[in-house]
Amino acid sequence: MGQSTLRTERLTLVPLRDEHTEAVVEVFAHKSMSTYIDIDFSDPANAREMVRRRLAYDGPARMGHWAFLDGETVVGIGHLRPSWELPGDLPEIGWYLSPFHGGRGLATEAAAAILRHGLVDLGLNSVWALVHAGNEPSLKLAARLGFLVVGTGFHYGAEHRVHVALP
Repeated sequence: MGQSTLRTERLTLVPLRDEHTEAVVEVFAHKSMSTYIDIDFSDPANAREMVRRRLAYDGPARMGHWAFLDGETVVGIGHLRPSWELPGDLPEIGWYLSPFHGGRGLATEAAAAILRHGLVDLGLNSVWALVHAGNEPSLKLAARLGFLVVGTGFHYGAEHRVHVALP
């Protein structure tokens, strides 16, 4: 079974497709999107490579990468997939929202939909999140979603808080 389209009150989360590439490049064009990432995704070549890597994902059914659509506009991306950093293929969630669409709760809404998909629809016994130690907005978002901080570690090139959400 393929990856599902997820719906929230204001967003549609669709499986990431090739046709979203340039819109995702635009999401990451603002320098602030790379503040907590060890690669400068404001460089279009780096952003395109990041999308290419996500499109090449070949993991468990019904997991993967989503584009967040507000109407027809891509406002962010997210994922639920086996972690590239944590051991044992633990399911990891991640979210990125364009700064031009922040402040309205859209990141929380999208991340909550992905989390619910993992814990409820897929019946996972945990979902993990690695949040950069300096990324206060995402740390607060993880807390709002009920994630528990279980430690810290060096992931994705920097110190991250390790979070887990349980059913």
